[in-house]
Amino acid sequence: MGIKPGCFKSALPYLELACAVAAGGLWYTQGGAVWYAGAWPGPWPLILLAIPCLARLVIGGIPFRPGAMDIFLGLFLATAALGVWVANDPGPAWAKFWLVVGAVGLYHAMAHQPDELRLYGALAFWGVLGVALAAYFLATNDWAAYPAKAPILTALGRQISAWLPFLPGHRLHPNIVGGTLAMLMPVYVVLLNLARVRWARVVWGMAVGIAGLAVLISTSRGAWLALGGTAGLWMAWRGLGWWTGRRFPQPGRAWQARLLALSGLILIALPVVVILARQVLASPLAVSGVLANRLDLMTSSWLLARDYIFTGAGLGMYQMQFSIYTLLIHVGYITHSHNLFLDVLIEQGLGGLFALGGLAVAGLVLGVRRLRDAAGNAAWILEAAMAGLVVILAHGLVDDALYGSRGLLLLFVPLGMLAAASTQQAVVDRRQPMPFRLSSAFYFSLVALVALALALAIWWRPILGAWYANLGAVEQSRVELGHYSQWHFDNPTMDQVRRQNNLDAALMLLEQATQVDPANPTARQRLAAIFLSRGQYDQALAQVQAAWDAGQRDSVTCLLLGDAYAANGRPDQAVEVVRGLRWAEARLAGQAWARYWVSKDYQRAADAWAAVVALNPDNKQAAASQAEAARRAAEKH
Repeated sequence: MGIKPGCFKSALPYLELACAVAAGGLWYTQGGAVWYAGAWPGPWPLILLAIPCLARLVIGGIPFRPGAMDIFLGLFLATAALGVWVANDPGPAWAKFWLVVGAVGLYHAMAHQPDELRLYGALAFWGVLGVALAAYFLATNDWAAYPAKAPILTALGRQISAWLPFLPGHRLHPNIVGGTLAMLMPVYVVLLNLARVRWARVVWGMAVGIAGLAVLISTSRGAWLALGGTAGLWMAWRGLGWWTGRRFPQPGRAWQARLLALSGLILIALPVVVILARQVLASPLAVSGVLANRLDLMTSSWLLARDYIFTGAGLGMYQMQFSIYTLLIHVGYITHSHNLFLDVLIEQGLGGLFALGGLAVAGLVLGVRRLRDAAGNAAWILEAAMAGLVVILAHGLVDDALYGSRGLLLLFVPLGMLAAASTQQAVVDRRQPMPFRLSSAFYFSLVALVALALALAIWWRPILGAWYANLGAVEQSRVELGHYSQWHFDNPTMDQVRRQNNLDAALMLLEQATQVDPANPTARQRLAAIFLSRGQYDQALAQVQAAWDAGQRDSVTCLLLGDAYAANGRPDQAVEVVRGLRWAEARLAGQAWARYWVSKDYQRAADAWAAVVALNPDNKQAAASQAEAARRAAEKH
């Protein structure tokens, strides 16, 4: 007795979800930029993603109708592929690219759940996954490895871990766990509301408790704020629905009043949040230092994004690019910018950021459109999907729990949930059963293209200069970071890499950028850094001085100008431009030793150490080194 085609067709959505989860699980084991395991499995899980597509063709299942979110997902995928091409280290870049592919696969698996029953089953999977993630975190977290942001919660976490069995495997960062579970929390609201039997409500109630406890104990304050703010908006939305429904008998007017009221609340809340943030920054609270550090990190990360504004620096390439070209240090400092939008811009360029913004706008507009006529379970599902999306976007302002980790696989799950629920609602309303009209994506893209055309017409020189500088920066990082290792930073040093390897192509593009736009900061900074490493100190000073004269006052310009002044016998001017910068003293001391003393350029070593002493008169070691270098310089002459 064979399997009936109708039975297989009804099971196809679950098969697609299973295949997408299996493919994502395989790519998860390969790792990403932060934790890279190697080249396996590479593209092989694509076979799993192809199985439901082939099955749909064979049995004539649900046809693929591309909507706006599919177009923006395609653009996101294309810019991710570009991020592999420009990356200086292909291994981690490919690993992160396959995570992006896995995230797109999971989106489609969710979007293709054709009815409420099967969507509930898919959401139940994410509910179970959230509990498993919470339990794994509580059983494996090393509580001594991270600062005790809330000692009471840390002590509670230790007690819970003591009761759980030890589990081997990768240790997840608490911020990743907190951000991921915060995104999944709205799913439990749907599972509780749609549960038809008491025991299911009890099970999902316990799941909410476990997942919520893990979010709390993770002490991810960004996740707390994002989840709390989203919950507040959700409750306000529900409350406004009750109030406007009683006040306005006409459904159309009630809907408009509800939207206007919520928009007003958001407009009031935004300046309040800004004012509170400024108050926190000015206060002696411990969290003020954390917020200040995040703002400083985002400001510095923007400098890196500017260097690769069109192509991105490459998937997973943030750490060393940021250290070498923004902080101007020789070892990795931090793995990402702690900002979702900046990380996408840095790794995938403007196209990737545009795609992410398009997805967010398309999802929110789609949800609002479908909510107008939705009721009961459909409304709860749509609202939960939008809440998950808002949590990702809000948390992404202060941390990057998903794109900056292997949690990237789950980045588009709320959008898939939204697409499935909206398609079902469209069928109920006898509308075109498409996730989102193509015209919406067309108009959104048309506005962007018009804006781009106007920008090109008005600022064509800075834009063309930035393009050449972007290409030059890509070529430079490929050569330099392809021959440099932070684990052997003294053999060869970055100065040696720049002397020994062919940077002609990078130099040509960077110089072309300065010819088109003399004020381009990226080209001036990159050329100055190369000339300093090669001992061409006059040329280095000319390049970075041009950036300074053009009004550049960022940390990279200041540090490089300080280096150039010290190298050209002007330590007093070096002190003037670098005073107050975090890395200034250590950088000048490092240059004095590694660049000048080792090569027996004693006069420049003395000048660099003189600048260090001027910055910090209590640095006795620098004072002694400066005196010895000056003595040897006098002997040479």
